[in-house]
Amino acid sequence: MLSISSILSDMEPLHSIYHYYLDVLDIAFQPIVDIHSGELFGVEALLRGTDTLGFESIESFFDRLYEENTLYTFDLALREKVIKKFCTIASYQGIKLFYNLDNRLFGMGDFSKGNTSRILKRYGLDHNSIVFELSEHHEIGNIDNFVSLMSHYRHEGYCVAIDDFGIGQSGFKMLYHATPNIIKIDRFFLSNIDSDPKKKLLARNMVQLSTLMGCRVIAEGVETQSELLVCKEIGCHLVQGYFIQKPTCECSQLRLQYADISGLTLLEKRISGDQNIIRKRLEILETVYISDPMDMVVEKFKVDQELSLIPVLDKQGSPVGIVHEHRLKAIIYSQFGRSLIQNNSSNFSVLETYVERIPVVDVTMSLETIVELYSQSDSAPGVLVIESSKYIGYLSARVMIEAVHERNLIRARDQNPLSRLPGNFMINEHIAHSFDSEEKSVFCYFDFDHFKPFNDHYGFRNGDRVIVLFAELMHKIFLNQSFIGHIGGDDFFAGTSIKDEGMLDEFCASVRKLIHQFSEDVREFYSQEDRERGCILAEDREGAVRQFDLLSVSAVIVYKGINSSIQSPEQLQKIFAIEKKNAKRSPEHLCLIID
Repeated sequence: MLSISSILSDMEPLHSIYHYYLDVLDIAFQPIVDIHSGELFGVEALLRGTDTLGFESIESFFDRLYEENTLYTFDLALREKVIKKFCTIASYQGIKLFYNLDNRLFGMGDFSKGNTSRILKRYGLDHNSIVFELSEHHEIGNIDNFVSLMSHYRHEGYCVAIDDFGIGQSGFKMLYHATPNIIKIDRFFLSNIDSDPKKKLLARNMVQLSTLMGCRVIAEGVETQSELLVCKEIGCHLVQGYFIQKPTCECSQLRLQYADISGLTLLEKRISGDQNIIRKRLEILETVYISDPMDMVVEKFKVDQELSLIPVLDKQGSPVGIVHEHRLKAIIYSQFGRSLIQNNSSNFSVLETYVERIPVVDVTMSLETIVELYSQSDSAPGVLVIESSKYIGYLSARVMIEAVHERNLIRARDQNPLSRLPGNFMINEHIAHSFDSEEKSVFCYFDFDHFKPFNDHYGFRNGDRVIVLFAELMHKIFLNQSFIGHIGGDDFFAGTSIKDEGMLDEFCASVRKLIHQFSEDVREFYSQEDRERGCILAEDREGAVRQFDLLSVSAVIVYKGINSSIQSPEQLQKIFAIEKKNAKRSPEHLCLIID
């Protein structure tokens, strides 16, 4: 294998040195998509072909470059190759290019600023199109120099991402000092997250912390549908991994829309209800772009005296943060404030200087999640709301309180006035959440047997009393350990998440107890003659007098495991409709489905 230094000495002019490697090496792109809509947000550039050059790994290739002091020069040539190929992707202007920076670059003797800007200018790209990814593959020796460089990149308009977050010793230092735009949670925390509660807890906390600091979160290395759904549940904004698409050297294989991802978003009534409330109350504030001149921003505040803040967006329409009027007061009303803003060599003239990071939430998140994220922020005046990674509006603290109040009123109206149990809105919410979270769950549908003949014979008031009796028995037997609801009429529901087989056995035992207890207690509503006969004599639908058994209840229990074939609430409802006939024919009035 030829050393890089030997090639440097043999090849002239200097730029031709790198053609030898760059002609052999290729660039693969892996899509990064919006976790809710499946829209393409960006692509990560990954180097391919180092094995052809005789290197065991990409890392060893860059180690050799570092050892021979050619790391920075080669990286610049590589950047141009990557950017050139990136520009062949369909609609590349609307997506971001993620480029991995070896943090050893900053210590190279030939390191200088402004080179990336010149490359971007040649290809007509904006600075905000590039996301520089930094990781802890190599220890950062001088954190102050590192932070200074990151501040430079941000002020130049580049996005900064921390890669492999959570596995290194200085990751949280980087988060604190570098204030990145994007966090990529390492694959370690996401592998089998659907069956590992500890990983889920750690990942959720990382997502919440990052969101509070105004960072977007990418779930990196997602390989299964179950992992993706949990990442969506804990609040990740974006997703990358083999489940979406493997890296490809063929740009034509990249898609702008990954419909199979958006199809996984359950059309649940809980989310739809919350979305309607959120969309109705969104404040559509006037926005500015991060590249806009400060003069224009100041003028907006002067023209509109009621304006207190302005959302700041990047070129693709994603929120960067806000500019708050109070942060500009000291400049606007100072003696030389206007001059400082107009001085292009001063930081006071750069909009980035005034941007305040606040939580960014997706419109598909539940109100509980949005309020939880906001409540953990000490100073944020509200949250910025996105859809498909694009800004769509703002929610202030006051508006969030009003939205929660409205949702609570809807839930109160949903409560069945007779049984005082939650109605269909909250039942659907419970079921949808169980599917959305991919938890092991058990659901039970109850349906009275021979209720119509009883209601016709003894009157609707006694029919109502029977319904109240069953609701009271549900409370008594389930002891608030399961969600219980009243679908309507003589149909009821119960369900809970399951941690182990013992919990499933306990739930089934409670259902059996409820079936037996109801059959015993409901006899008190019959006349002594009917009780002794064990049936009532009443007319059927054709008007003929016949015998009807005393009231009982039948139940269908469905257990949904981690790898269940039951993938949606609609499938669950079909199972209930089919299996309730088998339950009514069963001696114990019970049908158990384990999937």
